[in-house]
Amino acid sequence: MYHQPSKRRQLIQRIVVYAIMSLAVIALVTALVFVMLGYQFNRGDGKIEQGGLVQFDSRPSGADVTIDGANFGSNTASKTTMTAGQHFITMNRTGYKGWQKSVDVVPGTVLWLNYARLIPKDLKVANVASFAAISSTVSSPDDKWMAIKEDPATPAIRLANVTEDTPKITTLELPAASYTHPAPDKTQRFSLEKWDPDSRYILVKHSYDDTKVEWIIADTQDVAQTKNVTRLLDIDASKIVFDEGNSAIVYAQIGNDVRKVDLGAATLSRPLVTNVAEFSLYDRSTIVYSTVIDPKTNTRSVGYYQDGTELPRTIRSYADDGKPTLHLAIGKYFSDPYVAIAYGENVEILKGALPATEKQAATSLHHQASLTMPGGTQYVSVKTNGRFVIVQNGALYKTYDVELQKTTETTLKGTADVTKELVWLDNYMLWSDRDNMLRLYEFDGTNQHDVMPVASGFSANLSPNSKYLYGIMKENDTAYHLQRVRLLL
Repeated sequence: MYHQPSKRRQLIQRIVVYAIMSLAVIALVTALVFVMLGYQFNRGDGKIEQGGLVQFDSRPSGADVTIDGANFGSNTASKTTMTAGQHFITMNRTGYKGWQKSVDVVPGTVLWLNYARLIPKDLKVANVASFAAISSTVSSPDDKWMAIKEDPATPAIRLANVTEDTPKITTLELPAASYTHPAPDKTQRFSLEKWDPDSRYILVKHSYDDTKVEWIIADTQDVAQTKNVTRLLDIDASKIVFDEGNSAIVYAQIGNDVRKVDLGAATLSRPLVTNVAEFSLYDRSTIVYSTVIDPKTNTRSVGYYQDGTELPRTIRSYADDGKPTLHLAIGKYFSDPYVAIAYGENVEILKGALPATEKQAATSLHHQASLTMPGGTQYVSVKTNGRFVIVQNGALYKTYDVELQKTTETTLKGTADVTKELVWLDNYMLWSDRDNMLRLYEFDGTNQHDVMPVASGFSANLSPNSKYLYGIMKENDTAYHLQRVRLLL
């Protein structure tokens, strides 16, 4: 016969049930938290270990992924948590060469492998346009245009719009009033130097009468608005750099001084930095520079100047004879500023706040890493939103990955001298034309690809949709061709 449980017993039962439910919820939440933090069971040693989240993606997407030789079971884009340590990753898609890389998964971190660019196995080169001669080329920052200079003695510029499957080529003629005509018995030469950040204006260097130089800014949308910077303010500049945020502003090195030029107002600032050996722009308001040797103190320095301040700020000073190379680059990875100083064969990477005063220079920046560049550094730069510090001497380049805190070393294939700074195809891949072959390299030197024969010294251009890669080819001293290969099948 059934007997109603006593109230005391019912209370105990409820307490037990609620306790079990609470413990189950706590266990489930704890397990979920551990999973979110990357903890998982390692079958190899029977322990629960914290792993790292790995994000996969490729261009084009839809690639098969293998991890340590095992099929992952999901195509890109995808993600998974992996045990800490070394792993070998591949990405493969039909019609494309395989992508592969050894990676180090760090516990509790996210490893982004979202930059894999897959290259077709069968690269067919196609001619887009032909020219009797090509003397210089520059590609626009938005990848929509290639500016091509044929005869350097004429003021005509050819513009190739590479946004369409069939590129359209037009001619831009510099107004006769925008440049100084040479004397009757003298020659002239127009050289394309650089586009502005907004991909509207082209900086043209005009050399004439043997030794004279002037700088012209060609307006590709309204050629009548083309300006002669040299004549506008009667300045003799050795270098012109576009402002990062306003193309009506340029910075000019005049002698050893850097001044700000307002093209719209036709005004020239006071010297912002003096005794300059070289300079560049870190952002729209910061000049980065190194100085020539001071004959009184036998010292040189590197520093920066921020627009609106009274004086530049010195980051480091060096006492020497002026012979060791000295370069400075600044970047910011997320909210952390990084400073790379290349002095002689040594490269020091610093992290911290840029010094606001001269006294702060020694305390606000802290050592992050050191590199050695045999023979000295020719070029130093910070790329990909501050993630990579790149140092280069000829065919050798080293990359310090700020995110992974890892240094890699790569020597470009070929035997010809490399005299120019490496150019980036996108945020993770750069290219070289050494030995007249357009080759692609990832930032760490992996996944190298020979793409097509090219004439060295001209620009290469990836179309905005990444479908085509363009280059310049020379044919037996008789013609030049704008060529391309298709990267997206």
